[in-house]
Formats: sequence, C-alpha cells, structure tokens
Amino acid sequence: MKLKGNAAGIAEAVLALLLTVGSLTVFRACDSAEGRYMACHWAQNAVTLAGTVLTVQSLLRIVIRNKGVGTGLSLGIFTLAASLTILPKTVISLCMMETMRCHTVFRPAVIVISVLLAAVSGIDAATGLIRTGKDK
Repeated sequence: MKLKGNAAGIAEAVLALLLTVGSLTVFRACDSAEGRYMACHWAQNAVTLAGTVLTVQSLLRIVIRNKGVGTGLSLGIFTLAASLTILPKTVISLCMMETMRCHTVFRPAVIVISVLLAAVSGIDAATGLIRTGKDK
C-alpha cells in the first residue's frame, strides 16, 4: 500500500473520522433535558451514522488497490458528504432557539467538515475518472 498515492484517501478518512468522533464529542448537539431528547439529538445520531459509513468507505478506498473501485468509493463518499451539508436543520429539525448549541456549534461544524470532505472526494473521483478514461 503506497501512502503517497493514497493522500486523498487518507484525507477522506481523517475528515470522515473527525465528523464521526466530533459529532459525539467536540461539536455534539444539545444535551438531553431531564432524560428527554430534543430534536437535534436525532440529527446528531444521523450525522454520527453517516460519518461512520464515510469512515468505512474511506478506509476501503485506501485499502482497495483497484482504481475503478476506488473511484466508485470516492463518488459514494462525495454523494454522502454533500448530502450531509443539508441534514441538520433542513432534513432533521434542530432546536427552536437559534442560540442553542445545535445551531451555533453542531450545524456549522457539520457543514464545514462535510464541504471539505465533499471537495476532497469530488476531486479524487474526478481525477480517478480521468485516469481510468486514459487507461482505455
């Protein structure tokens, strides 16, 4: 396994892992109120699940040597990362008050990391498609 050739895959894995772990720790949504969960809790769970899937995909992207499969995995990462940008608030509601942690910390962090991940994987997929096209 070459590390130099897997720079994009490693960047994807780091960003996906940051999204997964961060959504549970550093930029988690609001805490539960007396054992009840607010709406943002479900958005956090969805981001954590998607981050886990992205992490697995990116690790597979690093390990699998077939360029076509790697490009396909990068396309999958791009699609899921891009969809994560609208998940908090648009797809799954957050708290009603705009001053809550889910609006001020969680949502911006998810958007920034998802956009970075989508950009890296999009460029990776595009270059993979170009390389695959030249090989024919």
